[in-house]
Amino acid sequence: MTRTLPHGPYIEAVEAALTEAKMEPEQTDAFVEDSYDVAYLRGVITLTPETSGISADRYRHGLILIWDWHTGLDEDYDRGPVWQWARRNDDGSSAWPYEPLPVPGWVAPEMLTATVAILAHTGTATPMASLWHQHLRKPVEAAIGQWASQGAAS
Repeated sequence: MTRTLPHGPYIEAVEAALTEAKMEPEQTDAFVEDSYDVAYLRGVITLTPETSGISADRYRHGLILIWDWHTGLDEDYDRGPVWQWARRNDDGSSAWPYEPLPVPGWVAPEMLTATVAILAHTGTATPMASLWHQHLRKPVEAAIGQWASQGAAS
């Protein structure tokens, strides 16, 4: 039996919004990042000029969108979600440090897509203040809360 991670539906909704906007991701992953002292949830979406239509002049190898949800147990991070982005290197890795995207961690997928489209076109992300619709956000947030209360490592 395949177990869906609690943030999977949100990351899939973002992937669908990007695809609908003709910015199809090359790859989308939702996973538990457990290579540090405190495990947390991560979603990574890779956009390349070949699959997403973003400018090869601006992003030769593409860009990567990163969504992290931290438990708050790590002293370096507050509890909750955050969106970031990075340039993609020629080997598929991403540039460090990540740049924050000026959107709430629960931004509506369509609003995130608008921010990413502007970033891809101009090189600068435009702030978006819209939160994700509560009826969509609450089940994902509840699943994440359950995941966090069960030790955050499964």
